[in-house]
Amino acid sequence: MDSITGLAPSGSLGSGYNIEAFKRGLSLNPHFIGQDAGSTDMGPYYHGTGRTFLPRATYKHDLAIMLKAARAARIPLLVGSVLTSGCDETLEMGLDIIREIAKEEGLSFRMAAISSEIPKAELKRRMAAAPFESIGPEGTLTDEILDRCGPICAQMGSEPFVKALDAGAEVIIAGRACDDSVFAALPVLKGFDTGLSLHCGKILECAGLSAIPYDLGEPMLGTIHKDNFIVEPGNAAHRCTTVSVAGHSLYERGDFEFQPGPGGLNDLSQAVFEQIDERRVRVSGSRFVPDAQYKVKLEGAEQVGFRSIVIVGIRDPIMIRELDPLLEETRERAEHRFGMKANGIHLRFRAYGRDAVMGPLEPGGAPPREIGLMVDAVAPTQELATGVAMYARGHLQHASYPGILTTAGNMAYPFSPFGIPVGPAHRFSVYHLMPLKDACEIFPMTLEEVRN
Repeated sequence: MDSITGLAPSGSLGSGYNIEAFKRGLSLNPHFIGQDAGSTDMGPYYHGTGRTFLPRATYKHDLAIMLKAARAARIPLLVGSVLTSGCDETLEMGLDIIREIAKEEGLSFRMAAISSEIPKAELKRRMAAAPFESIGPEGTLTDEILDRCGPICAQMGSEPFVKALDAGAEVIIAGRACDDSVFAALPVLKGFDTGLSLHCGKILECAGLSAIPYDLGEPMLGTIHKDNFIVEPGNAAHRCTTVSVAGHSLYERGDFEFQPGPGGLNDLSQAVFEQIDERRVRVSGSRFVPDAQYKVKLEGAEQVGFRSIVIVGIRDPIMIRELDPLLEETRERAEHRFGMKANGIHLRFRAYGRDAVMGPLEPGGAPPREIGLMVDAVAPTQELATGVAMYARGHLQHASYPGILTTAGNMAYPFSPFGIPVGPAHRFSVYHLMPLKDACEIFPMTLEEVRN
């Protein structure tokens, strides 16, 4: 084959996408449809509980269009990180959705399921043989931490997808997968350059975010050639530019030259971006550098308690001026009242409009006119978390501070009740690299003949 074209309907399964642009993409005769269906972007809750980010019906809506299109064109459909965390529970949900659509539409095909969830006994065995390298959490990873976590998944590379395609799979539903690997698999199987295939996958995984105007729900096409790849939007009114494509090459990256992933890193230091017409960009120079030891990232989250919040608006310029010492005094009183350090209670304040996002890194400036203050309490029980949040709120409501003019009315509440129980709170405790002898050894595949 001289080239392979992949079509990415959307950057987020279940969020919807432009159907007319998708149809236009299909008219250009792609060789496969690829779709990313999960991430850690949604936070640790979904990895700790194994729940999906969106309702089942939204996933089915998007998958039904893709599946019918793929079978009509007789091209593979590859879906990775099903659904959200990629654990076995949500993977089975994805498989059930596909079976359900197939039955409703009278579709038949060979389907591969690839699991990414690893039994904790197996993780303990491997960790005892070779400690895992942390890429986030501090401290030593222990068996006890593994036990406290929800389902723990490994992020697969393109190799399990290649194996499934080579086995004749027409539909692949996979657990947690590195986003670009979903789109790199068929090109790699057909002998195209790994670096170019992964880089093209990086552009396709968020679909229309690499085009102008930016839109996650706009389809994107990528065509890989021997020494370059070309990307273009499915929407004829949208366009890729060297800036939009190069910009997305830096997306979610800690180093602008190197993109690490399962088994190695993609070296983009020599990448060249060329505008070949108004809507298309050609990219060359990407180079994959394999690691001496193949490693995959593990993802797991544990529950640390229950969260309750209170949201208030502050418009009083005097209270805003005195807010930092007032918050510190409130924290000290809460510590005295609840023994927070000894009892596993955490109390945070987020001053939106001032420094809620950046914290101490926020550059100084004129005092804000108003602040949205969020009181965030995490405690061993939901009732205690609400009690801590409401205690802090109560002190702030009636605290004394220099220059105060009124003893109440300095905080505005958008909701009643004030205390909002959010539910279980989680943190990523497993975010480590695990060495493998073979890229597929922990990603079991099953083949199923779906016949209707």
